[in-house]
Amino acid sequence: MVASGTGTTALLPTGTGSRQAHHRLPRSGERRLVPTGLLSMSQDYVELRAHSWYSFHAGASSVSELLTKAAELEQPALGLTDTGNLCGALEFARLANSLGIQPVTGADLVVQEGERSGPVTLLAESGHGYAALCRLLSQAHRDGQRRTPRLPAGQLAKLVDGNGLIQLTGAPGSLLANRIETGHWREARQIVEQAIAWLGRGSVFLELQQHLVHGDRERNRRLRELADHCGVACVVTNEVWYHDRSRARLHDVLVAIGLNSSLSEARAHLKANSQYWLKRGAELALPFQAHPEAMANSVRIAERCAGFNLEHYMTDLYRFPDAPTPQGHDAQSWLEAMCREAARYRYGRVTRRVRARLDEEFRRIRQHRLAGFFLIYHRVIELAREVMRELGHADREIPVPWLAPGRGRGSSVVMVVGYLIGLSHVDPLAYNLPLERFMPEDMAGPPDIDLDFPRDIREKLILRLLEEWGWEHAALTGMFATYKTRGVIRDLGRTLGLPSEEIGRLAKIAESRVRGLADELATLPGYRDKLEQPGWRELATLSGQLGGFPKGVAQHPGGMVISSIPLTDMVPVQPSAIEGRVVCQWDKDSVDDAGFVKIDLLSLGALSQMQEAITLVRERTGTDLDLSRIDIADPAVYGDLGAGKTVGVFQVESAAQMQTITRLRPENIYDLAMEVAAGRPGGGAHGGVAEFLRRRGGAVWDYDHPLEEEALGRTLGIILFQDQVVHLGMDVAGLTAREADLLRRAFARRNNEDLIAYYWDVFRAGAAARGVPEETAARIFAKFNPHYMFPEGHALAFAFTAYQMAWLRRYWPLEFFIALFNQQPMGFWDPETLKVEARHMGLEVHHPDVNRSGLKTVPDGPRAMRLGLTQVKGLDARLAATLLTARADAPFANLADLVSRSRLPQAALENLVRAGAVDNLPGVTNRRQSLWEIGVRHRPDRSGHPELDLPVDGVMADLAPESAADRMLSEYATLGLSPAGHVMELARPQLTDDVLCSNQLDGIAHGTIVRVAGRVVRRQRPLAKAVFMTLEDEWGLIPVAVWPDVWQAYKQELKQPLVVIQGEVSRIDNTMNIATHCAWGLKLPGRRFENVTRPDWR
Repeated sequence: MVASGTGTTALLPTGTGSRQAHHRLPRSGERRLVPTGLLSMSQDYVELRAHSWYSFHAGASSVSELLTKAAELEQPALGLTDTGNLCGALEFARLANSLGIQPVTGADLVVQEGERSGPVTLLAESGHGYAALCRLLSQAHRDGQRRTPRLPAGQLAKLVDGNGLIQLTGAPGSLLANRIETGHWREARQIVEQAIAWLGRGSVFLELQQHLVHGDRERNRRLRELADHCGVACVVTNEVWYHDRSRARLHDVLVAIGLNSSLSEARAHLKANSQYWLKRGAELALPFQAHPEAMANSVRIAERCAGFNLEHYMTDLYRFPDAPTPQGHDAQSWLEAMCREAARYRYGRVTRRVRARLDEEFRRIRQHRLAGFFLIYHRVIELAREVMRELGHADREIPVPWLAPGRGRGSSVVMVVGYLIGLSHVDPLAYNLPLERFMPEDMAGPPDIDLDFPRDIREKLILRLLEEWGWEHAALTGMFATYKTRGVIRDLGRTLGLPSEEIGRLAKIAESRVRGLADELATLPGYRDKLEQPGWRELATLSGQLGGFPKGVAQHPGGMVISSIPLTDMVPVQPSAIEGRVVCQWDKDSVDDAGFVKIDLLSLGALSQMQEAITLVRERTGTDLDLSRIDIADPAVYGDLGAGKTVGVFQVESAAQMQTITRLRPENIYDLAMEVAAGRPGGGAHGGVAEFLRRRGGAVWDYDHPLEEEALGRTLGIILFQDQVVHLGMDVAGLTAREADLLRRAFARRNNEDLIAYYWDVFRAGAAARGVPEETAARIFAKFNPHYMFPEGHALAFAFTAYQMAWLRRYWPLEFFIALFNQQPMGFWDPETLKVEARHMGLEVHHPDVNRSGLKTVPDGPRAMRLGLTQVKGLDARLAATLLTARADAPFANLADLVSRSRLPQAALENLVRAGAVDNLPGVTNRRQSLWEIGVRHRPDRSGHPELDLPVDGVMADLAPESAADRMLSEYATLGLSPAGHVMELARPQLTDDVLCSNQLDGIAHGTIVRVAGRVVRRQRPLAKAVFMTLEDEWGLIPVAVWPDVWQAYKQELKQPLVVIQGEVSRIDNTMNIATHCAWGLKLPGRRFENVTRPDWR
């Protein structure tokens, strides 16, 4: 593939998946996969039963580690048989192919027979067998429990469906081994004969293992006798659980973690020794020297499986469902007809410009045969509109075709077709958005379309889609939650039997990535001396190994795969942890590698907030808001944005974005899109955002070459959007759109040094052909970076949402903040900061009240809100609904009535007291007294509910009221905020007069040394090494910068919830920071304060 007109060499890495191994260039002399059928097994042994880290809580090596080891051992093939899944099967096949190793695909399947269960190993010999294996695993997950999939033995015969599978059985722990070891010879023979009946005599092998464990020799002898009796063969395996012997301890730890126990408690479930690593055939030859045929059978089985290669099998197998069309139309003509009708509605009339753009999009859709693809997405929007109506979010007067249940994001926003069929709320023509990033002429596969929905619509929509296509044809994409620092510390600490309090504290204070935990431990007070103790030493050693390991299959945040042929013939599916949902066992990378089309249905809290705010406005005032028709050039809204009044506003509320937006001062939607993009890591790389703001402020600059102008003109020569990398590749180096996009993707790959070097050669040659000097080409190429950036259309889509939220905040602040409280958790700030900001806007926040609050926060007057019952810690929706049901008959007359009728647990009642929710009940004098009364009156029966109200006069005490400080701290503990005060009001009296408040900083000059104090509400460490913090006092927010050396010197103080900081005021344009010189932890006299939400590294 040669870039047009450049004479450059072919761009070899043409795949679309995200795993680097598939895309890296072959090194000189590297072995490649021998064509199927030509593989010659020169070795005398092939390991058929390796387990990777996808054998969750057991496998102690990654797929790449196993294959790298196999390559070192010069093994021609390797079998991967993870327990109960094929999660790593496609990743394994692709990487094995790239290394010239034949992949053997299989799985260990746990079979249930009566009260007993045990694994059998199934290997795919053909595509037919692989499909059967997928069905078997899917059924096992449906029949068994979510974490322990098991298949009833009788189901095997129903689902095997002929030949194509090879079964290995008899390994320790299997049903067959159990029958042999307990002397049940006839039952053992029946197990083998049953397998022969299902699969055929030539496809059943009895498995011999020798791990130097007592009983191995005798079991192998009886298995050989049984094989002779039944007329089947034996095969040697080593049941590999780790690539190297050094991982044996990690394997034990993983097993114990899976059992939620310590190593000593899990002893009966652990391997007897460390013999389960990937070995050479020569290392296994001695124990089986009398039975070389069993060793040789491993090679023969691998040769039989050589006819099936999962990577090749998936090529062109997947089919996207056909979209239904009216009679007389095919998919293309029906899509065009719908778009032309919608264009007349959207634009009033179809102008020459609209017609030309539509014709070009129709041409590309026809070229790539994507009409059905867009119609399926249109069907998703239709179903979402139905859900929207069912939930009561749509005005019945609005025609169904024009309801907007969600909105598009990503590069798909550039399509006018998407705008017309309801996939996007942004008109691409209004912003001259080009097609090349989303739908290039040389596109190799279907593009990605992401759709955002309010939370409740998305939840019902997923179920509706699963109903429409059925669980065999539709499933959510899987994902693998992986171990990070805190999870590693907690799980390893529990497994190694370390003190829980010390482990909990370490998990809170550790800030390094997991592979740096050992070094950090050596610097932490109270921990550095523990490294010589056995348990702590193992924690330090094993943490680096466990980091990044997957914990299990989880549900992708929004991806769904829909297929015309059964998904269960291509990948196993399993029930999600959320009832009614089904998840496939491949993550987004494998889904992409398989060529599946993934529909991304994402939940966006801001849309839920917007939806609720609009409903509240209608309920409170009768005003129907249509945010699609508001003035998008309102100077007052842009004034708020430019002043940094953005707390709670989608995409522009973080401390960093506040710093940027006050310098950028957006005046229109495109300015706001640039602000949104500037908040992504890729925009900040190489000082890009700082330079962009400098140029926007009037600094003189020029392009490195005139060919940059078209791509970078609107962003002043700075790359802010993904699309601009593609445009530079096309304009400067003459690449096609797809080639330039592959270049862009290369920067995000892991271990990509060879790939980047390759693309630099291509870019340099292409640029030279266009007259660009090498030095200039190098400067342009150096602007590319691996960090995430938004596509231009995506930034515009989010800019519209951000503007609409800023508009709501300005003109309907009460409804804005009520909805914001009710949609927590979301956004950047915790409830206390939201309360402070609401009060700055003239709003009052009232305590929850057992007689006046609902489940959620509600209006409580024209400028006030009443917190909901579910805001109270320990009072979930179920308990709060129980209280509301009891209150429906009559308000609670007093505390005794509340205890008796609500039937709430004592802990929930006590938290209601601490939150101030009973302050207005008749007879309540103070909270201490109320807590005593609840303790006296709450006499639970066996079900935990309070018994009948009984006289308590003789046991009531007369207690003095709690202090104002205790009241406030109790509110923080139960609500996450103090409705009427701020914790700094308690700390302020002990501070000297030179400690300034946030509202005293406005007039302080650049370079002035000041002291400030406040509650820590965020700590962040972006691409720079500095730590950026935000303090909050009674009056507002204080931004703080901490340089690396200062952080190292004062990090223990700066990790306290309340701090005092001395530093230098730094002012740039309209922004202010305090550069920290030193810091002190701030304590409340005789009391302890803790942030309810963690402020770290958000």
